[in-house]
Amino acid sequence: MSIGTASRTSLADVITLISKAYLPNRQQQDLRSAVRAVAKVLDADPAMIPADPGQLRRRLEKIAPEAHGMSRGRWANVRSLLGKALALVRPVMPSRSAEPLLSEWEALIHGFNVNRRWRITPLLRWLSTQGIEPGGVQLSDLFEYRDAILNDRLRGKPETTWDSLVWIWNLCRREVPGWPQVEIERVSRRETYALPWSAFPESFREDADRFLDRLSGRDLSEDGPARPARPVTLETRARQLRLAASALVLRGQAPETITRITDLLTLERYKEILRFFIDRNGEASPQVAQIAAFLKDTARHWGKVDDATLQGMKKLASRFAIRRRGMTAKNRERLRPLDDLDNVEAFLGLPARIRGNLEKETGSPIHRAVLAQTAAAIALLQAAPIRLKNLVNLDVRKNLIARGKRLYLVIPPEDVKNGEPIDFELPPQAVDMLVWYVREYRPLLIRTSNDALFPGAGAGPKSSHCLSMQISKTVMRYTGMKFNVHLFRHAGGKLFLDARPGQYEVVRRVLGHRSIATTTAIYTGAETRSAGAHFAAVIAERRRALEPCKSPSKPKESPARDKTVKGAGGRS
Repeated sequence: MSIGTASRTSLADVITLISKAYLPNRQQQDLRSAVRAVAKVLDADPAMIPADPGQLRRRLEKIAPEAHGMSRGRWANVRSLLGKALALVRPVMPSRSAEPLLSEWEALIHGFNVNRRWRITPLLRWLSTQGIEPGGVQLSDLFEYRDAILNDRLRGKPETTWDSLVWIWNLCRREVPGWPQVEIERVSRRETYALPWSAFPESFREDADRFLDRLSGRDLSEDGPARPARPVTLETRARQLRLAASALVLRGQAPETITRITDLLTLERYKEILRFFIDRNGEASPQVAQIAAFLKDTARHWGKVDDATLQGMKKLASRFAIRRRGMTAKNRERLRPLDDLDNVEAFLGLPARIRGNLEKETGSPIHRAVLAQTAAAIALLQAAPIRLKNLVNLDVRKNLIARGKRLYLVIPPEDVKNGEPIDFELPPQAVDMLVWYVREYRPLLIRTSNDALFPGAGAGPKSSHCLSMQISKTVMRYTGMKFNVHLFRHAGGKLFLDARPGQYEVVRRVLGHRSIATTTAIYTGAETRSAGAHFAAVIAERRRALEPCKSPSKPKESPARDKTVKGAGGRS
């Protein structure tokens, strides 16, 4: 079958070809089972799924096998069998190859360490099967291999594989005598454009420090902010100043001409900075809106620019401002799976499921402890949806207060983003998970004595990035849902309002919003489906309640009465 024909083939066609292939019955059965299993996890009819390895790989990379009741070993076997089934339709590059190397390649890598040899060997095996010796390698050959792993193989993360391969190939080119002198350009995934402070005159950094001191309230300026900025806000403002100055330089301005913050705040330079970010992103973006608003406010309060300049900046900042009310479309989409009761059950039952698995399985104690830590964090977030910073910095002595058999989560206002104190009585299920984790697994994670509920490798808590990634990957692995830590707050509000439409005050208090307007802005719309269902249920209940009041049969009206009514326009 040609590639052109294969591109129009579906998994249903693959199942048909399996039955016609000259294969043992058991092998046919295994291949058909694997193809049907893939269609099932993709929740689609096999006839609607193209038999294209590249497309299938990208779809399968998003699948969490545990969320579909499948172990990782079974899932790996299914993917392997799928590759063999697709090979009946079109050439499919195997995930692993045992093809021998040409002797010329073998001689070149003879002294390689295990890591370098492991990384470069798949490419060399492929070149060997093509009969390409070191002296005959062309750049087009290497790109052909790249295209093959991207489009003709089911193995995951080929982009990462290629990036690593480019690095190791170029290293061999520089260090290994006789290696082909073909260089692969390594394209950075992330363009680095921010210049260091040292690229600008020292006076610019000094002016920036004075500006940040004013924001922090340390210089006691009379015209300073009403409320001192938090450390994380100060870091953001310092970065935005450096980004704005870097953008101006990359638009042609000499670095030595930027000696003060006000050098960024002429209307023409303000426009040049915004043009840089628009050109870089291809369009206006939240970053453009944030930079525009920040520089406009800085021009007003720090630069004291003239009215004409300020009005011009206000007009531009208003044009790029992101006008959004409530929850973002991305978060709404990520919460959509929770409209399904099976997904709600899987989500809320996740900590208990992880605990059950850990109590039945054996393995690395540290790996098990990290998973138990994740389960405890998820259980805590489901019961008390606090922010990531507060979660990471929880202290078993200061923030978890026991009173008899009750356990309270207490965080003082100075440690909370909006200054609203947190004081929860944790439910029994969450308490049970925390006690289990602290008693059995937390001691395995402590390197240096400390009171962090979620200890890291050092003497303090685990980094916010690390704990956040643990939680997101675990939720994805077991439920198939994309979840970050902040989404737990939205999920809690949604699940509560689905059961109790309109009770925003409860959600406001739990999430610590200062204003009920914030809560209603976020969740109005998120509860529309449940509110509609609740409304329909109430109407149906009223209808059923009124049914006994109806007379069994309606008496016929007399002709005279009927005539009177019609003739008198409704008068008796």
